[in-house]
Amino acid sequence: MVRDFDIAKEEDIGYYIGFITASFALSQLLTGIHWGILSDRIGRRPVILCGMIGTIISITLFGLSKSYIWALLSRSLCGLLNGNVGVLKSMVAELTLSAPPDQRTRAFSLLPLMYGLGCIIGPLLGGFLSNPVTTYPALFGNLGSLTDFLLIYPYFLPCFISASICGVGFIFGVLFLEETLGGVQLQEKKQQQEERQRLLDQTDEDGYNTFDQGNNEEDPSIKKIDPPPTLKEALTPTVWAISISYAIYAYQVVYYDELFPIWTASKRSFGGLGFASNEIGTALAISGCTTLVTQIFILPAMVRRFGLVRLYRSTLFILIFVYLSHGLVRLLYDVPDWEGHTDTKYWVWVGLFIVLMMKTMCQTIGFTSCTLLINNCAPLRSLGAINGFSQCCASLMRALGPATCGILWSQSISATWLPLSVRAYINWIFLSGIAVATFYTSQRLDASKYETVQADEVVDYADDDSRCSDETVARRV
Repeated sequence: MVRDFDIAKEEDIGYYIGFITASFALSQLLTGIHWGILSDRIGRRPVILCGMIGTIISITLFGLSKSYIWALLSRSLCGLLNGNVGVLKSMVAELTLSAPPDQRTRAFSLLPLMYGLGCIIGPLLGGFLSNPVTTYPALFGNLGSLTDFLLIYPYFLPCFISASICGVGFIFGVLFLEETLGGVQLQEKKQQQEERQRLLDQTDEDGYNTFDQGNNEEDPSIKKIDPPPTLKEALTPTVWAISISYAIYAYQVVYYDELFPIWTASKRSFGGLGFASNEIGTALAISGCTTLVTQIFILPAMVRRFGLVRLYRSTLFILIFVYLSHGLVRLLYDVPDWEGHTDTKYWVWVGLFIVLMMKTMCQTIGFTSCTLLINNCAPLRSLGAINGFSQCCASLMRALGPATCGILWSQSISATWLPLSVRAYINWIFLSGIAVATFYTSQRLDASKYETVQADEVVDYADDDSRCSDETVARRV
């Protein structure tokens, strides 16, 4: 799309792609924590539904882009109107308060599992449905005004399909999504208890009371619902430590996500692989399939075997060398295939599959582990605020990641005074350095402080509520 805007040379396109991607994360930085705090007060369900509406609108507008500024603004709008990532994490945490650790892991793994499914569908939609009139003239070439529309807006069709999928999700949310916010549930319980007390008082006034008339103190079973703790109170040193680690980890992940399509699409003379858009879509779909397999079959067993903190550290360490391995894939063009021919993509695809599989497994395990660690150490009544805060930290890095990736890529391939064998590795060496920094932050985590605390809060509340009810019955009989 950016290339079709014809606003820059081939070697400078990375700048503009990076700014579009960064605009989404920067917008989330401005609003993510506010969406989280709002969900702590009014509930998760309305915030999620509002975010889906914002996504539908912004994706549709993005497909109507005819200029770089329009594309930039529509992506920014998507970030402003959608804080669902942090809110969904809070929702899953509340649904698994008393679940065993392995079941809690499986529940949280559904988030990147769905992301992996999106990584399969999304690239395929973008790769195969962009420029549909040119790509499939027999299907879209004779549709009258629709053909003219798709010629004017060649990227509208994949965006429209994506918005439609989100629309289906919105309908399912309206019909079937239930509220999980503990504060809302406690408030409903309080109202029921107040209604019961009102009926008892009315019975007293009608002269049918058989209870002790001299004891009129407030019923302790009617518990006052305090507002959630402030963000400052919720941000304990334990939360800060894992949030910082999560932010740097998000930086390396988004840097890779930005670098991969630029690297694979760039010409070999620029240090890339020279792939077409449909080949890039296929590679990303392979990555998505690996995510699905990892979440379903690998992650729960590894969490039981190693524990969250140890597993998080291990995957970060492996990623250091996985990123460095990516830079070697382009050399596989020089390896003869089975027929003795060089400059073919046979071994390139083999090498790319291996590094993609390793990268996806490590990133998937690391992401889920870090998400669990954040929710394990967050107070129950501040889940939305804490997840919103961690999402804002990640959004800041996700805003910096694409921009720095685009700048570093453009600068590296423009530095013709360096040999190509050096320029092609600059980005991968830099990314490995970020992985080293992320691994260092994981070494600062105290594993004993990241056991789940919300279940204890629920048990304490249930015990208090039961004790108060027993005292009330004993006092009234």
